[in-house]
Amino acid sequence: MNRRQVIQSMALLTGHAMFPSVLSSFLTGCANKDMTGYVPSFFDKSEFNAITEIVDIIIPATQTKSASQVNTQVFLDQVFAQCLTNDEQIALKSSVKQMTEAFNRAKDKQQYILELDKNAYGNKEDVAYFKRIKQYTMIGFFTSEEGETKASNYVKMPEAYKGEIALGPETLNYGKTTLLY
Repeated sequence: MNRRQVIQSMALLTGHAMFPSVLSSFLTGCANKDMTGYVPSFFDKSEFNAITEIVDIIIPATQTKSASQVNTQVFLDQVFAQCLTNDEQIALKSSVKQMTEAFNRAKDKQQYILELDKNAYGNKEDVAYFKRIKQYTMIGFFTSEEGETKASNYVKMPEAYKGEIALGPETLNYGKTTLLY
């Protein structure tokens, strides 16, 4: 993804009036808590279960927790329920329903998601919705405590702008935040 696309995506993301409150409630409310009793508001139960598996394919457990272990699926449900327009919700809901059915039928679920990802970023309009799912999954994970402190080179207090940062084998991601945990 080039810089222009990232800026456009972030502009769309931050342009939603409800997004800051959803992000704040996610960061304080459900991060690292047992959410097994969570009742989804955007997804139905089977879609929510499929989304939970899909976010783990997007960000699997490595030296850090997986996306579902930091409740990214809950973040997706809240963002989609509260931040999208009615038309966006209807379109996404229809696409998620089709994706869930195909995902549940797939013999190799990881391969299905890889193909879906390849097609979405190959500019196939019928699967473009997957970009949104993947982008919000990344945001949900990397704004969690796990993503901020263990998957990034965490710097609690921002410093002066550094245009170029030397990368080495130990460099995960260079992230700065003033978010409190």
